[in-house]
Amino acid sequence: MFRYSATQWIFGDEGIEASLKRLQKYGYDGVELAGEPYSIDIEHTKRLLKQYGLICTSICGIYTAERDLSSSRPEVRQKAVQYVKDCVDMASSLGAAHVIVVPSPVGKSRPETTSSEEWANAVNSLKEAGEYAASKQINLAIEALNRFETYLVNNLETALALAKEVNVDSVKIMADLFHMNIEERSHVQALKTIAPYLVHVHIADNTREAAGMGQTDFEPVIRTLIELNYQGPITMEFLPPVANPYLAASKTGSSEVFDLYTERSIQEMKRIVQKITGTASA
Repeated sequence: MFRYSATQWIFGDEGIEASLKRLQKYGYDGVELAGEPYSIDIEHTKRLLKQYGLICTSICGIYTAERDLSSSRPEVRQKAVQYVKDCVDMASSLGAAHVIVVPSPVGKSRPETTSSEEWANAVNSLKEAGEYAASKQINLAIEALNRFETYLVNNLETALALAKEVNVDSVKIMADLFHMNIEERSHVQALKTIAPYLVHVHIADNTREAAGMGQTDFEPVIRTLIELNYQGPITMEFLPPVANPYLAASKTGSSEVFDLYTERSIQEMKRIVQKITGTASA
């Protein structure tokens, strides 16, 4: 019913082959690769994906201060837009359908100028990047991050307003359950509100650990996705408890913990799907 993947950058500085081997072991369909188009070896990655029988479902953009689509500085915006375009090229080369975009970077708690000006900057940046993505038949998926990580787009209603103002067919929305646990009053209603734009989902529990290890009730979420005939991937994005999630990418983690979380996440999703549909999830 769903294609399951996991974000590779959550495994820290682990080599990509080790990550792909883990995903194959626990029955995943694909991987979401970090948006680092300037360092990845595309041909080597293609060979590894083929070797382990996995697809690249998506590219997770990494939005630092130097990649700020809303910046008041034109040179920063220009570099940010080019970065998204380069991620689109990366996605196209690897057969991925989606590139995740965050309008204002992690760590930006307030505007450099005004919120309205930076909103307009984000709209213009996404128009340009979105038109390029459309030419490559790639979706840009706007991700709303919680108020403690950034300021401009914190919930799905705001992401919807942004996508509508951009008004480019390739600019869609993704839903991240960790951020939704903080910002949304109702998972179900939020998903229904953005349904026409929903192309991607990230799964983590309220603790940001693997699904099933915290307090999130995922059953209504999965039931709603099934009812909405959601066609995108279900991507696991569990993380260690750090204030800045990008710090995880520079840390060496425990392979035992990675194994536990990777297995637990997909088992929890498949258990829920089976409970709802009465059939085992492949």
